[in-house]
Amino acid sequence: MKPYTVVWKGPVHKKSGLGRASRAYLRALRRQGVPVSVGSKKDYLTSNAKKALIYHHIPTQMKWKKLRRSYDPIILNTVWETSKTPKSWLSNMNKFDAICVPSQHNKRALRNSGVKVPIYMVPHGVNTREFHPDNKKMSLPGAEGKFIFVSIFGFQHRKNPEGLLRAYWEEFSSEDNVMLVIKTNGYAAYENEKWIKRKIKKYKEKLGIRKNTAPIVIIGKHISEKQLKGLYTLGDVFVLPTRGEGVGLPFLESLASGVPVIATGWGGQMDFLTPTNSFLLSYQLKNPSVSMNSSHAISRKFSNLFAQKGQLWAEPHLISLKANMRRAYENPELCRAKGRQGRKDMLRFSWDRAGKLMKHSLETVIRSKK
Repeated sequence: MKPYTVVWKGPVHKKSGLGRASRAYLRALRRQGVPVSVGSKKDYLTSNAKKALIYHHIPTQMKWKKLRRSYDPIILNTVWETSKTPKSWLSNMNKFDAICVPSQHNKRALRNSGVKVPIYMVPHGVNTREFHPDNKKMSLPGAEGKFIFVSIFGFQHRKNPEGLLRAYWEEFSSEDNVMLVIKTNGYAAYENEKWIKRKIKKYKEKLGIRKNTAPIVIIGKHISEKQLKGLYTLGDVFVLPTRGEGVGLPFLESLASGVPVIATGWGGQMDFLTPTNSFLLSYQLKNPSVSMNSSHAISRKFSNLFAQKGQLWAEPHLISLKANMRRAYENPELCRAKGRQGRKDMLRFSWDRAGKLMKHSLETVIRSKK
């Protein structure tokens, strides 16, 4: 293999799940001996080396003439949640030399959207040394001795916060020894913890629920990595009735922490969720606009991305969600068994594995460009 260098353009400085994944991919490549610089081609470029770009952003507004003068090849590393990508992506995606995606769900979505260039599978990993069952549990008033449901998500419609809240309120009362802990965040300055709590309160009133419901704790502020790890281990089960995930990083982290998952049986997470490590929800595929236009919608919609003609995502059945939450609550030993299996399963999903697969994909593309 002739010498080559790589420039990584991605959200490596962001605190989001996408940012964390971008940093993890970058470090994984470096551990494989790949010379990678971030955002600029100056650091590693030499006159006799092939110059490759890995672009980990939304593939729009690409300046192709300028990029082609500087790099060969140009690879897109992307992720998507519904059955098809936004229409504005397609013309640019087919100009890349190849695309790396983290799940079979993504590969199907890109092919369904009309992508013709080579697609390589480079799954996300999870650091099982950092996320493990022995992490000290987050200290939370009132949580001791209760069965804890934990959920972590951005406060947007795709994550189905209204479905989770409604199922919990309708299925459990103050007589059940349970607690739901939600770590969430908004997407604008005004979408803070107070705003989110107000949205949730209004939704409960809208549903006409006045009975003494089981407690919910909303964490809408930033927490440290140490607190995040302890939040997973605080839970007896992780629950997220998502409508669509490209991967579902919290699912990986929860399983690595020895905590089983209640999740929708459709999406990128189905590459690693199984009946032995999870409680899988039944669903129906629908266009996102159906639930977005429902009176139940309470969070940011991103309809410009998700509600285009031909797009589908999963609408998990409320009755399935309620039944599986009840089943988990009434069978703590089953939860522990699924959690042990999940931990075992995640030992195969390392970021080093991701780095090796990305390096192989990169070098395959470089060789094809001779």
